[in-house]
Amino acid sequence: MADPDPEPTPAPDPEPAAAAEAEPGSTAEVESDPKADSKAEAEPEEDPAVKQQRTVNRFLWSCAWLTALAGLFLVAGIAQSDGGGSALRWLGAVVAIVCMLALIAGYVACARGKLTLRARALGPLDVFQTSTLVVLIAVICGLLAPSSNSAALALLFPWALTYWMYGLDRTRTPST
Repeated sequence: MADPDPEPTPAPDPEPAAAAEAEPGSTAEVESDPKADSKAEAEPEEDPAVKQQRTVNRFLWSCAWLTALAGLFLVAGIAQSDGGGSALRWLGAVVAIVCMLALIAGYVACARGKLTLRARALGPLDVFQTSTLVVLIAVICGLLAPSSNSAALALLFPWALTYWMYGLDRTRTPST
């Protein structure tokens, strides 16, 4: 019994013949891709300051979303808790949620360019220092809420991102 040929032989490629026509020592010019050339000319180098500001804005939007998620987790934990709880716990939950709303508003304002982290907010305190106090209040009050502590402690991650961004501009002076 004869086995049939499972794979047909490939047809010869016409392009190697064209490449063989150009001898190694010849002065034939190699055509470049016009799309790649125009793309390289159309996109000038981006200024590092603009790039840094865009990254900071992305982080600020991320901080706003992460704070909103922490607030949702806190509310979900309160809703799933065993109903009972002291008035102090519920007051702590309400204060933590109000603090989170203030933090979200601050992050969004900074991301939209309405505020900066170094702008003066309350007397000698700038926006970052004020937000640090609000985070501290929110974490303490969130720990009093009748849910797990992870939602309140989750607020420390967005704060850590803003701490890092605040440290990027050490050479700038606070604006009034």
